[in-house]
Amino acid sequence: MTKLVHPSRYTGGAYTWDGFKSAVRRVDRDSLIAEAAAVTAIFANGEDPTEWKRLGVTPWTVADVARTSLAWGGPGRTRAERQTLFRLCNMNALLIDEESGSSVGSDNEADGVIPDESAEEIEVSRERLGRILARIYFEQFPGQRSILAEVARSILLFGSASEIPSGYSPKMMTPGWFERLTGGFTLDDYVESVFLFSVIAQQQSGRVSLDDLDSPALLELGDVFSLDAARRVFTDHLVTRVAEFKATNRVWQDPLPSAAKKFAFNPLTNRPIVEGIASGGVAPWVQAIITKALPPSIYFLPQTDLRKSFADDLGPVFQHYTGRQLELIDGPKQVLPEERYKLGKQEIDSCDWFLDLPDVLVLIECKARQPIESLRVGGSDWLRSIEDSVGKGIRQLNRSHAHIKSISSVRAEIDTTKPRVGIVVTLEPFYLNQNWLIRERLDQAEFPLGVLSIGELETLVLLSANELGQALLTCAGAAEDNVMLLNPALDETHGRENALLVSTWESIGLFTRINRAAERSGMDAE
Repeated sequence: MTKLVHPSRYTGGAYTWDGFKSAVRRVDRDSLIAEAAAVTAIFANGEDPTEWKRLGVTPWTVADVARTSLAWGGPGRTRAERQTLFRLCNMNALLIDEESGSSVGSDNEADGVIPDESAEEIEVSRERLGRILARIYFEQFPGQRSILAEVARSILLFGSASEIPSGYSPKMMTPGWFERLTGGFTLDDYVESVFLFSVIAQQQSGRVSLDDLDSPALLELGDVFSLDAARRVFTDHLVTRVAEFKATNRVWQDPLPSAAKKFAFNPLTNRPIVEGIASGGVAPWVQAIITKALPPSIYFLPQTDLRKSFADDLGPVFQHYTGRQLELIDGPKQVLPEERYKLGKQEIDSCDWFLDLPDVLVLIECKARQPIESLRVGGSDWLRSIEDSVGKGIRQLNRSHAHIKSISSVRAEIDTTKPRVGIVVTLEPFYLNQNWLIRERLDQAEFPLGVLSIGELETLVLLSANELGQALLTCAGAAEDNVMLLNPALDETHGRENALLVSTWESIGLFTRINRAAERSGMDAE
C-alpha cells in the first residue's frame, strides 16, 4: 500500500506542478479515471469521509488529478488503485505556489501573516496574497452550495417559473427562447435531464451512458418526461472524448504560469462525462454533472454572438428576481423599485431596490455579471470583474445615499429619517467577505454597506422584518470603514427554508420520481 503524507506533518518541501504532473503520468489513465469517478460519487452521495479530507482527498483535488490524467496521461502504465488516487490527491493538496515559494493554502501568507518587508514589498505581498486567496476560495467554496436552491434558481430565472419584469422588452429571452437555442426542448427538460444523469452517476460509481435510459424503471418516466430530450442533452451538452478534452484543456491551462495551472478552468465542468475510457461513459468528477443545470452554466449556453443580448436581458430579470425574494420577508415592510429622479437638469436612476423595514432603510443594487477566469486563477487583471460589478454597485449605492432627499421627493414612501445601510447583491459569489484584501481595493463605502450573493440573500430574507432590521443595524454598528459583514445576520436563519425555492423544486415532481426510478432499477454502486 502506498504511504500517504499527512499535510500537517509534511516537512519535505511542497510539490511543484510539473512534479505532480509527472507523478500522474506514471499511472494508468483509465484505471485512475475509474477510481476518481467512484470516489467523487461517494462524495456526491452526501458521504463525508473525514479521514480522506484530512489526507487532502476532496472533490476538487480528485477533479484536478482526473483533469491532469486526461490531459497528460495515457493507458498501459502502473494500474491505479484507491490508494494511488489518494497519494496523488495528497500531492495536489500540497502543490507549491511557485510565485511565493510556499505551499498553496498552507503558508503564512494564506493565514494573514506577512513577513517584515518594506512598504513596497508589503504591497506586493498583499497583492499576491489576495490572488492566492481568490484561487483557493473559487476552487473550494462552489462545492458547498445547496443544489436544491441552485436548481430551483435556474427554473426561477430561466425556466417555467421565470418572470420578465413589467415594461421590459427582452432582446433574447422572449417566449420560447430556450427551445430555439436548443432545437426544441425546454429549460425544464434540460434541467431535469441533467438531474437524471447526475443521479445515475451517483448510483453507479460515476458510470453513466445512454443505455441507462433503456432500463424499465426509467422508461416508465416517458409519460411525464422527454427521454428524447435526455438523449440530446447527454450527447450535446454532457459528453466529451479524450482528444477533445485535451484540446480544450490546453486552451485554458497552457497560457498560465505553473502557480496558476491547478486553478485553471477544468473542462470537466462543461463536459463532465468522458467516453472512450471504458464501456459507456465515465464521470471522473460526478459533482460537475449537476453544475450543468445551475445558473452559471446556463449563462454560457448561448453562442458567443447571442451572449451579449442574453446578458442584457439577465440584468433586469435578475433585478426582478431579487425583488421577488425581498417580498418573502414576513412582517411590516415596503419593497420599492428603483426611481428616476432629477438632480438639476440631469435625470438619474436610483439604486435597484429600497427595502423599508421598521428600523432601517436598505438600499440594494443588483449585479448579474459573472466572475471572470482571471479572478478564479489569480491572474494579473484579477480585480477587473469585481471592479466592474461590485465596485460599480458600491458607487451606485453611494450616489443614491447622497441623493436620498431628491429620490424621496419623487417617491414619498422612502423614509429619509431612518438609518440607512446598503447591500450589493451579485448573481454569483465573489467571496468578498472571506477575502478582505479585495474589499480594501474597492471604492470606499460612504455608509455601512455589505456584499451578498443571491444565494445568501435567499437566506437573509428568511428573517422577519423586525429581525432583519435589528440584525442589519447590529452589523452596521460593527462595521469598520463602513464594510458591513453580514455573516451574523445569516447565522440567525439557521433551520429555516425559503418557501419560493422549496415550492419551485417541488413543482418539478420528476425530481422525486427520478430518484425512485433509480432506486427501483437496481443501479448499485460497484
